[in-house]
Amino acid sequence: MVRGDDFDVIGFDADDTLWRSEDFFAEAEVMFSEVVGPYAPEGIDVLDSLHAIELDNVPISGYGVKAFALSMVQAAVTATGGTVPAQVIGDLVDYAHEMLMHPVELLDGVPEALAAVGRTHRLVLMTKGDLVHQTRKVRTSGLEHHFAHIQIMLEKDVENYRRILDEWSIDPRRFLMVGNSVRSDILPILELGGAGVHVPYHLTWGHEVVHEPGDGFAELESLRDLPTWLASPSV
Repeated sequence: MVRGDDFDVIGFDADDTLWRSEDFFAEAEVMFSEVVGPYAPEGIDVLDSLHAIELDNVPISGYGVKAFALSMVQAAVTATGGTVPAQVIGDLVDYAHEMLMHPVELLDGVPEALAAVGRTHRLVLMTKGDLVHQTRKVRTSGLEHHFAHIQIMLEKDVENYRRILDEWSIDPRRFLMVGNSVRSDILPILELGGAGVHVPYHLTWGHEVVHEPGDGFAELESLRDLPTWLASPSV
């Protein structure tokens, strides 16, 4: 029996699995450091301040560019003791607007991989972040037609995955999740009795890093490899 016969439905993450995302946040952090750093007192690491405020704000504002923009503004004020000029705050907000309007950049081989896997399995998309921005990216990506269901989640945890799979009448034991984040895409599904395929991206937000992820899931170099992996003999 081939491995793909173990699954009825295959779920996909979106950001940094289907299209670029973290690159733009990394570029924004460089800009933040350049424009805010000169106004911070000696000994203050403005990026450390931003990262700490980002994590503190997750329960309040969630994920995505809008939440990140709020954190940038808050960190700029905090790290500089309120001395940051209004023009710099305006520059941060303008940069966030540019991030929101940036065209979707698909990762290499994604359309072909989805088309191939979609010939043998039902596909669903499960991503988290800002509802408006993520919806826009899905609709403008050209990939929407591949998915039987699309869910933009507030948080990717066991409880939310269980609720959504129940709503879609999907047996977790027959479900495979594919994504770039072990923390958000893989571990919760394994806890539910499903399976996971990790496709690492070259950048990972610190909040998503798992230092000892354990085993029990596959890792592929590229989404291009997924159809071949599914067609391989089940171990």
